[in-house]
Amino acid sequence: MEFEIGTTTVGAALCGRPFVAQRTGGHRGPPLQLLPRIVYVGDVPVEASYHGSALLHRLLSDYPSDKLTIIETATESQMQRRLLNVNYTSHPIANQRWLDTRFHPYVAAWFTRAAPRSAAKISQSLNGFEAEAVLTVAHGFGWLAAAEIANQQRVPLHLIIHDDWPRVADVAPQFRKTLDERFARVYRQAHSRFCVSPAMSRFYEERYGAPATVIYPSRAADCADFGEPPAHLTAHDKQFTIAFAGTINSRGYVQALTALQKALEPVGGRLLIFGPLTGDAAQQVGLSHRNTEIRGLLNSTELLMRLREEADALFAPMSFAASDRTNMEMAFPSKLADYTATGVPILIYGPSYCSAVEWARENEGVAEVVEAERDLTAAINRLATNPDHRLSLGKRALDAGRAYFSHEQAKQIFHQSLSV
Repeated sequence: MEFEIGTTTVGAALCGRPFVAQRTGGHRGPPLQLLPRIVYVGDVPVEASYHGSALLHRLLSDYPSDKLTIIETATESQMQRRLLNVNYTSHPIANQRWLDTRFHPYVAAWFTRAAPRSAAKISQSLNGFEAEAVLTVAHGFGWLAAAEIANQQRVPLHLIIHDDWPRVADVAPQFRKTLDERFARVYRQAHSRFCVSPAMSRFYEERYGAPATVIYPSRAADCADFGEPPAHLTAHDKQFTIAFAGTINSRGYVQALTALQKALEPVGGRLLIFGPLTGDAAQQVGLSHRNTEIRGLLNSTELLMRLREEADALFAPMSFAASDRTNMEMAFPSKLADYTATGVPILIYGPSYCSAVEWARENEGVAEVVEAERDLTAAINRLATNPDHRLSLGKRALDAGRAYFSHEQAKQIFHQSLSV
């Protein structure tokens, strides 16, 4: 059974007293009037929710609304989560009923081949909007239509890659090579390419012969910047609590969370799981320990208030499954952008080759790192019994988060690439 638990985005009204970082003032990088009129075409909805959707929403949140239009080619975004004053259109490419069958790997291969033929109809839905560039995400089928639109209109294509789609897509094995060849053509066609980790950027340049710019997942524009971790991290008089807020999209993530439940037992700790996971669904996959609480899906402000107020550590798992290895090496957990904003210590649990562990090793002291299940109980004990350790990790996470995940930095890189 597979579940997705939505991680909400970070808001500004966090608990405690925020430290407001010094700003240089105004828009840095190219002037807004020089940015191109851009159309986004892709399967990933542009909304304030989680994963690629949050990445897009945050990158585009400062874009001039009169220079942007959005065409979603799969799941339609929710109205209340959309960018303000931006034109949204829904133009699904695939038939979801066909994809939701046991023939999915073959149906997905068919839609991959057919997707470019949707370009003409999608272009008609622009309703006079004269795009000077096309933006897309390499996920699903919309990116293929976007590339064809850019070709037909002779405008630059800008490509965002947040997972290794040629290898994670659920297509029949005999079509995998064809998918990779199509991706290679679109990747090389792109005027700019954005990857979410250095490992992904290196891999694609070696494989496809063209460089890519790294843009780590960023915080929201209105995210508060706290000067210190929450005071309760130094306390000894309450039940040790670790929280998880994220998506579960493979059996490997379920195994990580059940391992955490077991590791918490010796210290009498509890686990909080935030997201749309129901109690019944949690029980089906073994996440129903007596000290595990299913907290539901909260809005962004409330989620971060709860994490900062209630959690003594935040859990960032990555899959150990061999089938997930390639994606674990290259994809980067977007939750680290938001986790580091809280000042609560982070526990990264994943194999030595995954991007999160690599990031933590490059930034010593930023997180408690566990690379094998046998070491998880000892790590939990260190966090539960050593307040000074928790405080040190929280402070280091705040500093690293500012350096890697600031909204302003991601915006500058993005705008500069679009305007070249």
